[in-house]
Amino acid sequence: MALKTGDKVKFLNESGGGFVTKIISPSMVEVSVADGFNIPYATRDLLKVDDQGAASRIFDEDFGKKPIDIKPAETHQTVSSRLFKRESLDLKRGIYLAFVPQDQKWLMTGLIDIYIVNYTDYEIVFSIFLNDGNQFKSVDYDICEVNNKFALETISREDINHWLKGHLQVLFIRKNQTKIISPLHKSFEIKGSKFFQENSYRHIDLLDSNAVVVEMVAIDYQEMISKNPAEAKDEETAIEPKARISQSKSLIEKHKTALLEAEIDLHISALKDDYNHMKPHEIIIEQMNYFNRTLEDAMLHQYQKIVYIHGIGNGTLKKRLKEELAGYDEIDVRDASFQQYGYGAIEIKIHYK
Repeated sequence: MALKTGDKVKFLNESGGGFVTKIISPSMVEVSVADGFNIPYATRDLLKVDDQGAASRIFDEDFGKKPIDIKPAETHQTVSSRLFKRESLDLKRGIYLAFVPQDQKWLMTGLIDIYIVNYTDYEIVFSIFLNDGNQFKSVDYDICEVNNKFALETISREDINHWLKGHLQVLFIRKNQTKIISPLHKSFEIKGSKFFQENSYRHIDLLDSNAVVVEMVAIDYQEMISKNPAEAKDEETAIEPKARISQSKSLIEKHKTALLEAEIDLHISALKDDYNHMKPHEIIIEQMNYFNRTLEDAMLHQYQKIVYIHGIGNGTLKKRLKEELAGYDEIDVRDASFQQYGYGAIEIKIHYK
């Protein structure tokens, strides 16, 4: 049976199913299951699910809708909470790419609308290119107004891979500007597995939708690097490295331990004051959300070394972290210093081209 990334599958030898996130070989694929784990399966043990067929109804019953030890009267409320009452992502002022599923009920299936989001006080003129082998393919160029979005393209799940690497150019325009904002030239690289993990989709108020959102630039940072040389106190300040300037007001800065280094405690007690009511899967989602946010911010601000403290526990969080990091070619992962952290932390080093 030929499978491709994004296919919905049901397990033949056990209950449940998931979505194909990676083709390992002609006979082996990686499947993202309900709790977010990516697990290798032989294709002979999988049944491809037709969205409209009988297999799809069995899949939905076994994988998507079957709660454990929940009374029938509570089922609708539980499913609705998971699907529609997602915590809103608090966007910083800036420029973003947003991938919005047209089916807001089943976020990992169906067509995806792609937008450039201009959450700034500047009107922008933009052009966007996708990396097509050794060339850059132009997708669109246009104007996006203040605090607005611009529809770039609608794609199928099979076309996601074309959008994983590209380049964005932006000019910032506002009447009566006190200074000229430097143009943005931003290369981006997105990990494909994000689109097949439910916790990657967050509610965006500006879009009034759940979406995978990728930050291109924070406007505070772009304004800072646009200072005129005459405004600098001296030559050293005027040519101060981007990584050092960009740390201002960033999420990763609160965890900084040394220049371009950070330590982040992922224990739920360190992330939330009120967590006693949270279920184990809710705790994992909260921890992974914070991990992804800090990692993306660290890479944006050119951090080189980060220690993530996961604790010992049953090893679930450590496994999830390593699975998530496996998709980054530019990141090396190892256990952190045993003398300092015991078995409770991992250390990552990020290499930039």
